[in-house]
Amino acid sequence: MKILKTTLFVLSLVSVGFAQNVKKVEAKIEKVTVFLQQAQIEKSVNTSLSAGVTKLLVDDIANSIDGNSILVEGKGDFTLLAVKYSPNHLNNKINVLQDSIQRVQADIENLEMLFAVAQNEEKMIMANANVKSEKDGLLPEDLKEMIDFFRVKLTEVGARRLQIQRQMQPLKDKKIRLEKQLAEVRNNALPLGQIELTISASKATPANVKLSYVAYNAGWSPNYDLRVKDVKSPVVIAYKASVYQNTGIDWKDVKLSLSTSNPSISGQKMELNPQFLSFYVPPVVYQRNVKAAKMEDGVAMAAPMAMADMEVASRTVSVVETSMSVNFDLGNTYSIPTGGQPEAVEIQTYSAEADYKSVITPKIDLNAFLVAELKNWEQYKLLSGEANVYFENKFIGKTYLNEQSVDNKLKLSLGRDTRIIGKREEIENFKTRKTIGSNIRESFGYNISVRNTKSETIKVVLEDQVPVSQDSDIEVDVEDLQGGVLEANTGKVTWEFDLPASQNKQFSLKYTVKYPKDKRINNL
Repeated sequence: MKILKTTLFVLSLVSVGFAQNVKKVEAKIEKVTVFLQQAQIEKSVNTSLSAGVTKLLVDDIANSIDGNSILVEGKGDFTLLAVKYSPNHLNNKINVLQDSIQRVQADIENLEMLFAVAQNEEKMIMANANVKSEKDGLLPEDLKEMIDFFRVKLTEVGARRLQIQRQMQPLKDKKIRLEKQLAEVRNNALPLGQIELTISASKATPANVKLSYVAYNAGWSPNYDLRVKDVKSPVVIAYKASVYQNTGIDWKDVKLSLSTSNPSISGQKMELNPQFLSFYVPPVVYQRNVKAAKMEDGVAMAAPMAMADMEVASRTVSVVETSMSVNFDLGNTYSIPTGGQPEAVEIQTYSAEADYKSVITPKIDLNAFLVAELKNWEQYKLLSGEANVYFENKFIGKTYLNEQSVDNKLKLSLGRDTRIIGKREEIENFKTRKTIGSNIRESFGYNISVRNTKSETIKVVLEDQVPVSQDSDIEVDVEDLQGGVLEANTGKVTWEFDLPASQNKQFSLKYTVKYPKDKRINNL
């Protein structure tokens, strides 16, 4: 019997020694990599493990987490057995705010009690203020002593009431602020989640665990400030980002990295399906007898709505370029609260050499636009985005920077150049319309001029166009371009030249269109 008791005691010790421990641990956010949509949040845990199996519970995990994105790395003499995510509906931030409101309310109630005591004390003093006259045996010396007594007591009580009121008002204001914060958190914050790490260790050991996951409801968009001192100076490009997040957790003093990749867009290569051809067979339309409406002319059906393609839209910065994207590791730490306004972050500032040209299209606008052409712009890792334009230290408007241009030059519109004036007039003696056989020939001619009212020579790009035929029965014959370059696919005609100060230059554009006389042409 004694041997059996000893065996049971030993087994009990072994069982206790290797029982599962459940341990809540603090995990600080160290770094956040923000993609164009979504963000990867990296946390670190430093703790100690007992021998056996331990479950580490990491709270404050964004509930918008992508459950397949959890990645765990560790240093120490232990083995990671399992990783599990589960929603934790106890929002710590709400609990903290509720506890703060309760503490402030308790302080307010305590002061209200002291204020009521002072009021009652004052009433008691005033109740004994009905002094007797001299006829009742009260001497003047006694009356003066009583008046001094009441003055001292009332002054003491009044000062105490005033001090209590001054202490109470800041507490009431604080309570109102906390209640507003609580309402905002309840409206904006998502319930937070929890990651459970099951770890096995053969002996007690320290452990360093790093975990990361991708969360939705976060991202960044690029925007720019373009500053041009004058047309002889480079373009200064301030590359900025607007970072937003509504993950349910605040990012406090975290290292921030901005990535140009977008995990929300599928990386799966699309496959071409066979394009089968067949003859169109019109559907059979069945007539119906419908009262209150006649449908003898057939049924008019609305055209399907076209769906637009949707794009899933000076600090030390380290630029890390991979084969698929570019990461900007920002040198400073940032604090970005959840559900707040987007945070403006400066990425880098570049000074880019540019060619400045005044581009004018008198057919649609008689004023020119100043355009800066940046060479080798790929080195700046720019993305498409809106830009504020400053010229000669003045804000002149907004433009859009399009990095998806296939040109080897990035063109930035810097605003209207009102001192370059264009003119476009028809050549009356050239415009004709003749019927020749079964065809009609129409001739068009324009004199296009540009005037430079500045005191210096400028580079000018003059644009116009000739029509483009999309039917073999329509022929366009270009007769005169006066040195202009024609893009056959678009019909765009371009002249580039230097225009001296206070000078005018004119070009002629002539073309003829032939088409069958029994047809009408659109857009001629």
